Amino acid sequence: MSAQDGDDRAAFDPGAALADVETATEHFLASAARLDDATVREPSLLPGWSRGHVLAHVARNADGLVNLLTWARTGVETMPYASRASRDDDIESGSGRPLAEHLQDLQDSAARFAASVAEVPADRWDVPVRWNDTTERPARAVLAARLREVEIHHVDLGLDRTPAHWNEDFSAHVLDGATRVMSAAGDAPAARLHAVDTDRTWELGTPDATSPRVGGPQAALLAWLIGRSSGDGLTVEPDGATLPTPPPWS
Repeated sequence: MSAQDGDDRAAFDPGAALADVETATEHFLASAARLDDATVREPSLLPGWSRGHVLAHVARNADGLVNLLTWARTGVETMPYASRASRDDDIESGSGRPLAEHLQDLQDSAARFAASVAEVPADRWDVPVRWNDTTERPARAVLAARLREVEIHHVDLGLDRTPAHWNEDFSAHVLDGATRVMSAAGDAPAARLHAVDTDRTWELGTPDATSPRVGGPQAALLAWLIGRSSGDGLTVEPDGATLPTPPPWS
């Protein structure tokens, strides 16, 4: 997922941000614990991935973000993964484990992440770190990135967690970042988005007076934009306009 940074520097509170991550992680773990060794191998909502792939990815993401926090704390460049190939290999090799091993890995990696957050000095949260060769953000963006991973992949497990469970602040923050990054990439369709429940608006691409206007609940807009929904529950204006297809979000 993208390492978008929409955090307000003045308002950033690592303790509060970590508390949000830990609450989301507890909910994620509670859902995962309802699986068994058979259902953990069943398909998730992500094409080509089982639920075990999702669980392994969430655990390895925690460790990758620990590397970025180590970079911020020490000043020594530490990329989240040795390479994209090694990341994918780790997820694949861990995907078929028994459920008990998945749960232990998730708990242990979450604990390592929390400990790393606590170790970052207050004056190091604005240190720039890189998610990959080109994406650089201040270290404080790591907390929002972790929350996105847990919340969105919770839905991907295909259990009873849906985009409707995403709260207003979370969905607004991710919509802010996703629309900004997609628009900057230059391949996003032009559209205006309107959340009918919060009355917030976003621009995708470079819309003009003829561009479609997409409306619906804020969480439903986010689910569609990041490929977790085909657009069910959304409206498109003017009459006869078709729902645009957003670019891939990764």
